[in-house]
Amino acid sequence: MLRQAILLVGGRSTRPGSLTETIPKPLNSVAGRPFLDWQIEEIARFGFARILLLAGYKGEQIVARYHDRIVRGAHVEVVVEPEPLGTAGALRVFQDQLDERFLLLNGDTLFSLNLLDLPLHAEEAMVTLALRHTAPSGRYGTIELSTNGRVQGLMPYSPDRIGPVSGGIYTIDRRITEWIGSGPVSLATDIFPRLASEGMLRGHIYDGAFIDIGVPEDLTRAQHEIPTMACRPAAFLDRDGVLIEDTGYPHDPAAARWIPGAMAAVKRLNDAGFYVFIVSNQAGVARGYYPESQVGVMHAWMAARLAEAGAHVDAYEYCPHHPEGTSVGFNRACYRRKPEPGMIKDLMATWIVNRNSSFLIGDKESDLAAAAAAGLPGYRFCGGDLAIFVDHILARAMPNRTPP
Repeated sequence: MLRQAILLVGGRSTRPGSLTETIPKPLNSVAGRPFLDWQIEEIARFGFARILLLAGYKGEQIVARYHDRIVRGAHVEVVVEPEPLGTAGALRVFQDQLDERFLLLNGDTLFSLNLLDLPLHAEEAMVTLALRHTAPSGRYGTIELSTNGRVQGLMPYSPDRIGPVSGGIYTIDRRITEWIGSGPVSLATDIFPRLASEGMLRGHIYDGAFIDIGVPEDLTRAQHEIPTMACRPAAFLDRDGVLIEDTGYPHDPAAARWIPGAMAAVKRLNDAGFYVFIVSNQAGVARGYYPESQVGVMHAWMAARLAEAGAHVDAYEYCPHHPEGTSVGFNRACYRRKPEPGMIKDLMATWIVNRNSSFLIGDKESDLAAAAAAGLPGYRFCGGDLAIFVDHILARAMPNRTPP
């Protein structure tokens, strides 16, 4: 399970104009915010505990804005290379800060995919590339990929050549630093061809949206495309009785049992580009069966197990209140307790949610009532395999989706 994501943010802006020449490329404004804001928030929602920014040009600006910040639970750190070292050189210089295995992302691209899926395809490779079927413009080299996912060759751009291209996201083994010499070193041109020749480079193809702000015309295009990429449909899931068995106020991970197909269902929603939110009544807190802190223990356990399966929940919302509770402070009515729609509405106010195709899955009438009050369709899960249940919903919500 990967816990660290690293962003290469040392590039210099190429956009015309004196103002943008004075800032690092990832700080170019996109829809009123630095491009890097969009990247960090996208990475953090997948549950990475640490995000390390490898800065270079005007690195002090990156430090001032991001170092030692917490973004959606992820701790962001910044280090600045002492001189331009290329995309690989900084990994060598800061190798003592690298996890044994980590996710690496280019700082001037955004590729929409389930970031926890890529490590599942790494096997014994030193590096695994996230690939696009084709390039969005004619300036990318192509990747020759075998049927088993091994990269057989990296070809320079040619107008006559079509094929998958790198999306700028990689899972990497820290041992790669042994392959990196001194001075400026490029991953793409100096390291990847050598790894491919040794059978240590893999690739996996994804269909997600992609944007590269490396040239002025694409930075202009990003102004509307990135907010569109961030506006996703959402699946609101009840917890007890939908993801884990409702054994009567479940709160102990040691006794919890997953509903059949639950982890696969969450991953299918992740792969389909949905936000996944848990909205759960936790009246056991109000009734004094367990402290509120135990809810967080359960959710941390769920997050860890889901990550092992390449899945994640974007936000865990719960209501610990009940009007008939016995615990002081929790024994009251609450607008967030289903059938009230408070949890759903709070999430839609915090996240950029596309209501089209969004839905709720619950196992009680109160779940469906909350969905209706929030203006969303609700589906009642009465048991069985949750992944199959979700597949049927996705078939209606996304008729062009290719089922697994």
